[in-house]
Amino acid sequence: MIIWQHLLLFVIGLVLLVKGSDYLVDGASRLATGLGVSSMVIGLTIVAYGTSLPEFAVSFVASLEGIDDIALGNVIGSNIANICLVLGLSAAIRPLKVHISVIKKEMLIMLGAALAMTFMLLDGVIDRIDGVILLIGLVAYLIFFVHEAFQANKTGTAHQHAPFWRNVLMTICGLVMIALGARLLVDSSVSIARQIEVSEYIIGLTVIAIGTSLPELATSAMASYKNQSDIAVGNIIGSVSFNILLVIGACAVVLPLALHTFIDLYLMCGVCALILVLFWTGLTLTRREGVLLLIGYGAYMAYLFL
Repeated sequence: MIIWQHLLLFVIGLVLLVKGSDYLVDGASRLATGLGVSSMVIGLTIVAYGTSLPEFAVSFVASLEGIDDIALGNVIGSNIANICLVLGLSAAIRPLKVHISVIKKEMLIMLGAALAMTFMLLDGVIDRIDGVILLIGLVAYLIFFVHEAFQANKTGTAHQHAPFWRNVLMTICGLVMIALGARLLVDSSVSIARQIEVSEYIIGLTVIAIGTSLPELATSAMASYKNQSDIAVGNIIGSVSFNILLVIGACAVVLPLALHTFIDLYLMCGVCALILVLFWTGLTLTRREGVLLLIGYGAYMAYLFL
């Protein structure tokens, strides 16, 4: 198969991933609302989890096929893109403000997850035991976060936006599209990488990482435009945590993951710490800081390909 055919399959896979996650988030959110679940729980768990599904699907498929470089590169690259590209662009649109509790809880959990992943990879491998530990951390995180959300908002009431069966169908269609899109994206990107002699790890860090971060980008940019900083920031913080705890945890349980270069992993931890510090000073990510994050991400892309 010639390269333009692989590129076409790549684009089709990417479209399926983005639209599938969109359908899944909408369907699941409406189902939750119809059941009277708190809007805070919907926004900061389902949205963050839903926009992380492309990363999960791609890395999980890559893990099943034994392609560690894409499985790990996608998560590491997506987390760097989420913080530098997505939060940077969102802040450039409108300064992002957060409550101090978000910094002390959710952001510290995100940084803790990044440091835990780094510690586990000191021997170069995240094995099945490490994967189980990360999944246990995910369960603890969800219990903690849902408890916090319900404590903050206990006024959720049932309100059905559409017939129940339609929301269930939308959710199932989203899952099917994500699974198919992930398969096309992984297979085509590996073929392209081999044809143009670019390493699969670099493809995972860049093209796939940015592609699977498009749901976060669209969600957070729109939330910033609508002056909803909590959703814009919460989506990214939750997505980074989910990527590490859920995606890496689940993939490692299926098949241990080996990492061959550590600079990008250290950079991921660095930007997690940086964003916490930037928000801590004034509880705001300013436009200037957002632009600097975008410039930094551009420099990182240039470094990878030069």
